[in-house]
Order: sequence, then structure tokens, then C-alpha cells
Amino acid sequence: MFSRIQLLTAAVALPVGLASASPFDPLSFSQIRGNGGNPTLEMQYSGIAGGGSEFRVQVGDRNLQAGHIIHTITSGSKAGTQFRTFCIELGQNVGSGPITYDIVALTEAPAPGPTYSGVIAGRINAVIANAVALGWIDNRLQADTTQDNYIGRMGAIQAALWTEIGGDVDIFSANTNASIRDAFLVLTDANTFDDSRRINGLLALTNPVRQDMLYVIPLPPAAMAGMGMLCLGFGVRAWRRR
Repeated sequence: MFSRIQLLTAAVALPVGLASASPFDPLSFSQIRGNGGNPTLEMQYSGIAGGGSEFRVQVGDRNLQAGHIIHTITSGSKAGTQFRTFCIELGQNVGSGPITYDIVALTEAPAPGPTYSGVIAGRINAVIANAVALGWIDNRLQADTTQDNYIGRMGAIQAALWTEIGGDVDIFSANTNASIRDAFLVLTDANTFDDSRRINGLLALTNPVRQDMLYVIPLPPAAMAGMGMLCLGFGVRAWRRR
């Protein structure tokens, strides 16, 4: 875990778009509303980008593969579409075969609980927003796969998320991949990491027997009025190193 040092807060707006080698148009709010109960998405795990098992991070007594997780939507208007995301749960695995996920607020994840507090949900969002600010991913979690150290950067985002949800990440372990470690130190640099950064529409995909994931759903036009920019602040925090 890490400590936070709030130095200064000031609002500023920056665009959040990023050209992606694999653009993904997620289900819109209008496509998933009114289904009764939580909106859902049927999908199946399709691998980790890069596929190399050597891209691992030491988390407690486990050495976990970390990276951009690929899923394929298996029903509905987007059937056959692949998208990439990150996991927000350490207690389960991705499994195999199609299964239905609920689309919920971060504070309703993981399933089963206990669910994350608003503080933890904010920290999860901050990791993603800071990765967007670096240009590593776009505000729909997709990335240009031809960028420098793509696999290491995606692994670093995953490692930072595991840290925020309470995982005992040992980034300096000999069992943690060096390219992930180096990217992690860039992402979490105390001089540039901004706690107040957020992206809009960041939600969770939850299932009680599968590992929960992040997902972005565009908000309806009325909710997006005046929200086309990502509001950033200059709140800087220090990450406590091992």
C-alpha cells in the first residue's frame, strides 16, 4: 500500500482521447438500460495480450501473470467483439467458456464481497486516469499495442490496481518482471501521480464465480453535457516503496 500527500488542488481540463490500434466501441448506456435488475454482458476470457507467461508480478506468496486481459463478447449486438481490460479481484480466476457478468458501480464490486468503499473505488479510477494521462491507454481502457513497452505498461497498470485493492504487491521482487517494474515506477511516480484524476463511466463487471473486471460505459448525452473533458487536479501523492 502507499501513503498519500495532498500538496495542492486546482481544477484543469484535458482531453482524454487516444488513438488505439484496436478501437473498441462499448455498449452504450441506451443499449443496456431497462433490462431489469443490473445490466449484463455475456463474455468469455480469450487470453492476455502478448501471451508471455514471463510477465508476472509477485503478490504475497503468489506469482501472478499481469497484463491487458482480452475478453470476447458472446451474445447481443456486439457478439464476436473483443475488448481489453484489467482485473479488480485477487480471490478468483478468469475461468473458461461464456458466462454472464453484471455491470455495476465499482462500489458494488467484487462479487462475492466485501465490496469496495468509495475511497478504494476512487483509487482504482485514479490508477486508470493516470495511465490515460500518460497516453498508455484510452478512456475506454483500450491501447495502441505498438507503443513502446506495451506489455510492461499494461502489467504495471494491473500491478497498481492490485496494490489499490489491498494486494501485497512486491514490485522489487526478483520474481516481478523488470519491464513491469520499470513501468510501475513511472506510473506511480510521486511527482506526477495525481490522486484527483478520474475518467467518466468507469464501472465493474462482476460474477460470483469469475474474476471481476473493469468496464467503461458511455453515459447518456444529458449526463455527458459539459463532461467531454477529464477534470484533473494537481493533488500529488507519494507511493510508499518497499
